[in-house]
Amino acid sequence: MKKEGREGPKSPVPSPRGRKGEALPKGRAEMPRSTARGRLKCALRALGRSAFLLAGIGGLLTLGGCWDKVELEDIVFASAIGLDRAEQPGRLDVTFELMNTKKASIPISQTAQKEPNVTYVTVRDTTPIWARDIANSVVTRRINISHVQTIVIGEELVRQEDLFVTLAAALRDPEMRRATPIIVTHERAEDFLRENRPRFETLPYIFYRFKLNRWKDTGTVPISTLNEFLRAYSIRAGYLVTYATARREEGSEGRDDRAFPGELRIEGGDPVEMIGSAALARGKMVGALTGYETRFALLLGNQLHVATYLIGFRDPVDPTYYVSTRIQNWEGPRIRIDVSREIPRIVVDVPFRVEVLSVPSRVDYVNDAEKRKLLHESIRKELESAFRRVVHRAQKEFETDIFGWSRFALRLFPTWEDYRRYDFPGKFPRAEVEVHVDVKIINFGKTVTTQEESPEPKMRW
Repeated sequence: MKKEGREGPKSPVPSPRGRKGEALPKGRAEMPRSTARGRLKCALRALGRSAFLLAGIGGLLTLGGCWDKVELEDIVFASAIGLDRAEQPGRLDVTFELMNTKKASIPISQTAQKEPNVTYVTVRDTTPIWARDIANSVVTRRINISHVQTIVIGEELVRQEDLFVTLAAALRDPEMRRATPIIVTHERAEDFLRENRPRFETLPYIFYRFKLNRWKDTGTVPISTLNEFLRAYSIRAGYLVTYATARREEGSEGRDDRAFPGELRIEGGDPVEMIGSAALARGKMVGALTGYETRFALLLGNQLHVATYLIGFRDPVDPTYYVSTRIQNWEGPRIRIDVSREIPRIVVDVPFRVEVLSVPSRVDYVNDAEKRKLLHESIRKELESAFRRVVHRAQKEFETDIFGWSRFALRLFPTWEDYRRYDFPGKFPRAEVEVHVDVKIINFGKTVTTQEESPEPKMRW
């Protein structure tokens, strides 16, 4: 008989009764808690791996799917859209300039060479949203507007209708890009698009793209886009839009860049002229600026992003001739706005670094200090006169801030309600505006320089 004290440790045997004396079901013993938790964790871990595996397989299936595929043969791209006033109030005449994508491919097949470069479809008495679906009744391919290079708007429409209301419906289309340029035409937009036949470009969409680059080089045309127009409209400021025409006037008296579209004394080239700008106030066109005035208006608002540009000034010694100069636009203007008073005060300091390129009158401005001083004063007075004229037209004729000074004034108010309460756009026609011009002639050519030569400043962009 074994002694009870020498027996080894007994393995735990489940009690036939549960916690607190409760009886367990027959044939079942209580399981340790640690074992139950371990099995639960293993089950959850296996379930997580299965879910992750199923999600990965589902993702791979969607990547390899073709649910929203569109064949290029089923699409026709619109390179430009024209908007005109319709006979029915509240409706528009919408013109689509549809490009032949076969002409854009290289090499061009014999069949494609016989096809037209573009085709035009005009839908009468419609809206920008409906027009595309209606146009598909005569176009076999689905019209896509994601590659529109410009929106052309007739002057008659923009003078009588609010441009924001006109474009509001089109802006809700997901294919419409807000960076799309805007052009206002003197004639109907439909006629402008149909008469525009570029000489060097096969497809018109390349024409508008190259034109945009030329505007950046000259500064006589503003870079107007849908997004910038919406920004100006939201703060009740004016806006300058590219002005163009496809009809040249015979016997016009326009000289150089001091002319409106159609008034340039020029022969040959493309049939359209783009120079100057259309001034918008509260969404409607209220006037126009020449290319010369547009450049100074952009300068006042620090919106002329051109490194250098050319200007001719009248020779003070021999007014028959003009002195050709290159202006270095490496320093932006200093704009100061005082809104602490009832009537705002605006002071703008514009630096001009002038490089004299040609003196046809052969007056010796290099070695004669008195004549050089006379030329300096003449340039300064001519620039100040141009600025005064642009400011006077904006305040008295347009009665709107076309320089973008409202953007600078908005930063001076802590809240939007304070800005609206002060009503800077409404007080702009009565604002005190001072423009100071700082002219410095840096040289008279590549080899001969004056004592006024200054070190080359850094570019602001």
